[in-house]
Amino acid sequence: MFKLKQNFLLIFTAFTIAVGIAACDSDKNEPQNTPENKAAFEKAIKKISEGFPKDAPWISITQTPYILAGTFQVDTNEFKKIKKEKGDYIEIDFAVDTILKGDVPSKEIIINKYICRQKDKAPYCNDSNLFLFNSKKSVIFLTLGPSGGYYFPNRLPNSIFPEADKVKIKEEIAKQNEIIANKAHENICPTVQHSSEVRSLIEDMLITSKATAAYAKLEKMGIQAVPATICLMDDRRELAVKGISLENKSPKAWEAMRHYGPEVVVDVLEAILNQITGKSFGFIHNGGTEEERANTVNGWRIYLWHLFND
Repeated sequence: MFKLKQNFLLIFTAFTIAVGIAACDSDKNEPQNTPENKAAFEKAIKKISEGFPKDAPWISITQTPYILAGTFQVDTNEFKKIKKEKGDYIEIDFAVDTILKGDVPSKEIIINKYICRQKDKAPYCNDSNLFLFNSKKSVIFLTLGPSGGYYFPNRLPNSIFPEADKVKIKEEIAKQNEIIANKAHENICPTVQHSSEVRSLIEDMLITSKATAAYAKLEKMGIQAVPATICLMDDRRELAVKGISLENKSPKAWEAMRHYGPEVVVDVLEAILNQITGKSFGFIHNGGTEEERANTVNGWRIYLWHLFND
């Protein structure tokens, strides 16, 4: 009888310790549900819903991989000819004085710019700044095309700025670098809601029979899942299903669905975050280099910082 009681006590003690350890592990994964953290989370969700001011300079800077100071030369005669006859690309020479963001290997680069026909009215067809800053010191925002080459990003309302803006642009870049270097997201992520649900869906993305449903469930969670998704998105594990179709919600869309071929978890999470928020900090929906993926994650972490600090 004594041995039976002794064995029971040993089993009960072991069980209690195991439950305690499991609870500790669970606490590490769950948000710190204090009233302050809940209030901060709801404030961040409201920001996602309402959007940031369109003139917030940090957004364009975060979205742009290359920011350079220098001087460009436009062949205005060729420009006018293309605009009058038909839309086509023109090559613009740019002499680099200072690299503010990105890695440009040469002091002389060529920018490929599409010139619209005179009657076209798309936002990217406004090329007045090409004439305004031609042969003058300026700061330009650039991206790489699918097959290489430098381009002005069409998604930005403006890609050319006066040299006088250089100081404040440098200050914003330095601030963003500090956010990433200090790993500011690590202070935010323990406070966000829905981490366990998002984590579970990410695990399902690694299982062939569950992956497609997991993509749809995460999208359906909407803005409530955005902070947790950003916190968990730096994940290079291979997806079980390398394809996702998302409804094209743009009023100017020419097709009902967008189809992508993500390769690893971070790729598909970027696509879903873009679908939910309308923002994008890197085009890795169809896969990308490790540098592109790292830059994309950093962009979303800066977005997360502003959600909780603006």
